[in-house]
Amino acid sequence: MSVPSPDRRSRRLTELRAGMSVLTSAAADLGVGSQPDVRVLPDGRLWLDELDMAVSAADVYQAARGLVAAQLDAIAQVTGRPVEDHALAWLVTLQTNEVMVGLQDTAAIDDAAIDDAVDDDAVDDDAVDDDVVDDAA
Repeated sequence: MSVPSPDRRSRRLTELRAGMSVLTSAAADLGVGSQPDVRVLPDGRLWLDELDMAVSAADVYQAARGLVAAQLDAIAQVTGRPVEDHALAWLVTLQTNEVMVGLQDTAAIDDAAIDDAVDDDAVDDDAVDDDVVDDAA
């Protein structure tokens, strides 16, 4: 069996720590524990206050992948159904949510366009009213 290189072990450790931060944040979002402080550094990395370390976007992505994989595996083991069933169901849910958000964004853009058109008509009406007042004087 080969032993991972120090660089590979260090990277894996960083990913695990980023995963802990993601998990802690998610738990806090659900009312368990407090929200950890995460800041974006000038070089684009994230500073994880509770771990006193900086991580890259790739570290966070890999950590999130690991957490999701562990969750899918646990669900499959508990239900006795294949990971594929749960992954596909989860994916369909996310895609449906994506479509709904897109529709909401489209509706908001349409509403803003209507509001702008109504405001433009109000300005045009004011201009006509001003002309009528000027003509009457």
